[in-house]
Amino acid sequence: MILKAYAVPHPPIILPEVGRGEERKIEATTLSFQRMAREIESLAPDTIVLSSPHAPAYADAFYLAGGDRGYGDLKSFGIPRVREEVLFDREFSECLAAALADRRIDTTGTLQGRSGLDHGTLIPLRFIHQRYTYFKLVLIGISWLGSDVHRDVGRAITRVAKELGRRVVFIASGDLSHVLKKDGPYGYRPEGPIFDAEIARIFREGDLEALFHFEPSILRKAAECGLRSFQMMTGVLDGAPYESELYSYEGTFGVGYAVAGVTPVDVKATHHKEP
Repeated sequence: MILKAYAVPHPPIILPEVGRGEERKIEATTLSFQRMAREIESLAPDTIVLSSPHAPAYADAFYLAGGDRGYGDLKSFGIPRVREEVLFDREFSECLAAALADRRIDTTGTLQGRSGLDHGTLIPLRFIHQRYTYFKLVLIGISWLGSDVHRDVGRAITRVAKELGRRVVFIASGDLSHVLKKDGPYGYRPEGPIFDAEIARIFREGDLEALFHFEPSILRKAAECGLRSFQMMTGVLDGAPYESELYSYEGTFGVGYAVAGVTPVDVKATHHKEP
């Protein structure tokens, strides 16, 4: 059963250990992450499935983390003491690999990946672990295969959740455009704000189908990293009525950070009170 899905960014600067005060400039994103963590605590999932564009990525396959335990730190950002550890749901991952093989979608995985949990995974886990730890993780990467393949991966995730009787939260990790400001780390292109405005509208209005209809020229120049994760999320929710809410959007540092929650209507009916 899919309890809820979230789209979240993964800025290391949001952590006080990294931001050293700069994180206060994206307070709305912090508050949205904290809200997500409270909601996950209330939903009490057995498994969290997380897609990250910074996990190993392949041209023609999807990475699925193997083994029983994952760990990672922010050593590459100069903060090795920021560290997270999580148990993997090996049974779910193995069933997902088999379900994808039935759809002729290849997967590959190694213990810990190339260097442990990537920051696209670690940042959301950092917030979730502050409120809830009684879950196992399934970590999946993105691929350079088409958008419809990413949707099919999402559909397979939902199928496996039902077959195993797992209560699942899906998290689509991904930043939006990286070219929002001239003084940002990647400069400015007009396609950046156009892309981000459309993503914000999509999450605000629940128009997830529009994630599959961007002009290729916009995508090439917007320098985004989250779209494939969001398309996978759409597959996870495929066929079920849902309600979508944009919790926050910020582009303070020249990179777009959106947090959104998408709730299947049948689940919402059983959780009236916000935590």
